[in-house]
Amino acid sequence: MTAHSIPKLDALPHSLPLEGAVRIELVEGVPIFRASSQVQARIGALLDQQKTAALDSSEERELSSYGELDDYLGLVNRIIRQELQSKPSPESTARQDFPLAGSVLYYDDPFGPAIDPDEWDALQ
Repeated sequence: MTAHSIPKLDALPHSLPLEGAVRIELVEGVPIFRASSQVQARIGALLDQQKTAALDSSEERELSSYGELDDYLGLVNRIIRQELQSKPSPESTARQDFPLAGSVLYYDDPFGPAIDPDEWDALQ
């Protein structure tokens, strides 16, 4: 596994539900972490409010925390995708571990000499 520098989050948004905040989707066999629809609705409400009026300091911190959390989930998703892409397939692993696997199609006598005795003399 590759060493990654994962940032530490200072705090989670106070409005973040402790359960159901993140959903997992499979995209092409890769698990992707996304904010739940409830969290997305809260972010949308804060962004809409920000367009029409200034957010108070706690709402600014909350929106900033959601941004950090979104960045964090994006990083986790990239790490997972990179790890899955860097893993060799089982077939290539078998070829690396056993390079001669499948190359011997037939062998007459498992207790007989591996090479012809005439060739053995030539090798010595």
